[in-house]
Amino acid sequence: MKSSIKILGIFALAAVTFSSCTKFTQTKVYTANKPVYLSYEELRTSVANDNDRALVKPGKIFLNNDYILINDFETGIHVYDNSSPTTPKHVGFINIPGNIDIAVKDNILYADSYVDIVAIDISDPMNIKEISRVNNALSYTIPSGINYGFPVSQIDRNLGVVIKYEVGEVEESCENDECGYVYYNDVAVNRGEWGGSMMSDEGTVVNFAGNSNTVRSVANSNNQGALAGSMARFMLVDNFLYVISDESTVKVFGLNQGSLSMQASFSPWSDASGWGMIETLFKVNDYLLIGSSTGMLAYDISNPGSPEYISNYSHMNSCDPVVANENFAFVTLRSGTACGTTDLEQLDVLNIEDINNPYLIDSYELNHPHGLALDSPNDLLFVCDGEYGMNIYNVSNIERLLFLKNKSGDSYDVIAAYSRLHVIGDGGLIQYEYTEEGEVTELSRISLN
Repeated sequence: MKSSIKILGIFALAAVTFSSCTKFTQTKVYTANKPVYLSYEELRTSVANDNDRALVKPGKIFLNNDYILINDFETGIHVYDNSSPTTPKHVGFINIPGNIDIAVKDNILYADSYVDIVAIDISDPMNIKEISRVNNALSYTIPSGINYGFPVSQIDRNLGVVIKYEVGEVEESCENDECGYVYYNDVAVNRGEWGGSMMSDEGTVVNFAGNSNTVRSVANSNNQGALAGSMARFMLVDNFLYVISDESTVKVFGLNQGSLSMQASFSPWSDASGWGMIETLFKVNDYLLIGSSTGMLAYDISNPGSPEYISNYSHMNSCDPVVANENFAFVTLRSGTACGTTDLEQLDVLNIEDINNPYLIDSYELNHPHGLALDSPNDLLFVCDGEYGMNIYNVSNIERLLFLKNKSGDSYDVIAAYSRLHVIGDGGLIQYEYTEEGEVTELSRISLN
């Protein structure tokens, strides 16, 4: 530890000799990760076009008719005209501080902005307009990029949202030598009552309190022409928006021409035993499938404003996006991040013909799987395996998937739609054309700056 600590306060002798239950206050100056704030006023007046900005750190992807929307992690959304897939054209960037997730319905973009959800008219992507905003709809999170060699200083939520950390000298008053906390294996210890959350590099909310997906038939959306990736935490169902607001809560908002009203809020862990972090949302028919770090949960959303728990399938603690059709679900399990604490790196195939009793058919070893996409009419499954490329399977024999090939190149998430693949990775977005036999041909690339 590189922190140098100077005790400024003078403590009474009684504080030393009293029992360990006795509280005392001290002031310390030490080197730590210092929060850099964006005020709430600035946050809520920041949505605007910045159309000359280049793509830097690609995240979630969303297809909206002839447009591709690519999240630039924690900064905003790039809009590309994809009417000619061989030559996609950048038409605008929407500055949205803290943005990670997106959904679009009727040319209205719904996006997270740190603690808020904002609705934006994108009829003209080069001249957008904010329509409405729900303040404090999401959990208060801290960004990635902490220097784990130093403690983390206190956060004052009254000052705004934390946009980054800088290492520097801080002065704090605290009780019982609880100034600062340190990370071990990326987990915070000490100052346990802080109760905040961290946003991982992949957009997963990691809570320290007390302790993206497509089918070619557009089964995951009632919004014609709109498709999200399997890492998505936003999901549209009719005139409702489902949002994972923190590690244990799904909120349901009613939509009315861009305005949002809370309809329901539920925690899967109040319905199913076990502990974990909910991570992704996927819709198939009238069912909502929730991928979590401990399994997959199923809800009946035939009445989308009032979801009802059906069943769950449990697995070892691991990151867990999911895609499905009427009969089968495909789940990737990944370790090495906050949601994955085991060594599992695999694809699980589940039978969900009886949604009340899902069960495992088989598992397939992978290297470091992420998002995935399913083309049911062609019996094709595309699985992103991180830096190891994208695996393509024929799933006509569900008892034993047939591996077809691996397409090299970093892949984080994929959308399969109308014989085209949209693959996002560290290098940007690559579009492919594919055949019923799983042959893929590159069409174009949207590269980083």
